[in-house]
Amino acid sequence: MGILQRVFSMTKAAANEMLDKMENPVTMLNQYLRDLDEDIASTERESLHQQGQERVLQAKLTELQEQADYYESKAEQAVAGEREEEARAALEAKLAYADQREETSKLAQLAKQSAFELGLRLESLKEEKIRLQEKRKELVLRLKKTDGATGYSSGDSLQGSFASRGFDRIEQKLMEREAQQELSKAPYGAGRDTAGNTKQNEQQSARVEEELQRLLQKKSVG
Repeated sequence: MGILQRVFSMTKAAANEMLDKMENPVTMLNQYLRDLDEDIASTERESLHQQGQERVLQAKLTELQEQADYYESKAEQAVAGEREEEARAALEAKLAYADQREETSKLAQLAKQSAFELGLRLESLKEEKIRLQEKRKELVLRLKKTDGATGYSSGDSLQGSFASRGFDRIEQKLMEREAQQELSKAPYGAGRDTAGNTKQNEQQSARVEEELQRLLQKKSVG
């Protein structure tokens, strides 16, 4: 743990101890519930965002598949007309769209999984809110019986619960940023070094030739 993190933890611990001594327990319970409401609202927004991302990516998948099919058809026409160079160019385009589709499919799966997990989390938070509302009623009655005595031993456990959810939110936002970073990357093939480009070009040429031979064989059989 870094020095700043230790200082932050010590400061937070001291602040929590001071609040435990000074604040009214009912006020603290109300604040915990307000924090939980904010957590629920935030999770709902994140869930809707991920669902939207999934829909966008699914639409992109359909578009990429249509483009790959289009260039497959162009390649077949070129092979039928014995225009091999034109067929190679069409097959290269087809493979580029196929690769983009594969990458987009992975992102779509991540968005779908994230939306599913957020749905579970939202359901759990709402159940916890109901439980804590009932618990608040019970504690308020107990406080009244003790004439509002200060000190609330369950405060730390509630604080820990919200701290754990704070870590969950950070992790979820990090996952969203990582997915967005993948989406904002440069177009296929950009940014690689010269050696990497050479190797990639060789692999791409081999794939194009393999596809061309497939179409030529298909033509001969037909």
